[in-house]
Amino acid sequence: MNVSIVLVRPRYAGNIGSVARAMKNMGLSRLILVRPGALPEHPEALRLAVDAKNILNKAEIFDDLPAAIKEFHFLIGTSRREGKHRRDFIWANELHALISEQPPQSQIGILFGAEERGLTNEEISHCHRVVTIPSSPDLASLNLAQSVMVIAYELFSKRDLKSTSPSFKKSPLAKNEEMEGMYQQLEQALVAIKFFQDEHHFHMMRTLRALLGRAHPTAREVRILRGIWRQILTLKGSK
Repeated sequence: MNVSIVLVRPRYAGNIGSVARAMKNMGLSRLILVRPGALPEHPEALRLAVDAKNILNKAEIFDDLPAAIKEFHFLIGTSRREGKHRRDFIWANELHALISEQPPQSQIGILFGAEERGLTNEEISHCHRVVTIPSSPDLASLNLAQSVMVIAYELFSKRDLKSTSPSFKKSPLAKNEEMEGMYQQLEQALVAIKFFQDEHHFHMMRTLRALLGRAHPTAREVRILRGIWRQILTLKGSK
């Protein structure tokens, strides 16, 4: 997926740096700046980029939008504003599917406008489609870097993450035999501390079984719990 982020007239160095960080978080690397209000080497941009300074170092700068986008095959604008020149919007969660429809070697640019007003109608006219991020009407506009992060996440989250994310090993859940052993030991411990008010504690144990069963504990977690019950029994002089 050859996706580049194009910032058109970004005003603040901090936003440029934060965009670079968001891009690196989500696996994007090509940043294009059109008439930026601050250069990518600005101290504030470098500070907020954190470990994404390499993206700033190789950012491409252009004086006008046509020159910046001439090599792209497919352009996507971003906007919250509606109007007769702003139709055929798609939602952010539809973006990955749209990009996936393009030929494999297509160069794709996603355009973000200036902080105050976003992309102009003329800038939008260069785009094949326009994507919007749903947000509360109480404050619909997002910060520039936040917008880039949301769009970049939508693309990243739908990739095959096996090769891009750490391998998280799931601990095996406890077997029924292990759960039954835990329940029996729990009951013995509760009897030892005189938790039950009478000998007929079937219903209480059924409630505790349901509670622990919903937790789907792992084998290790069951061993920890049984260690607690065992300590109670030991202190009470029970076996």
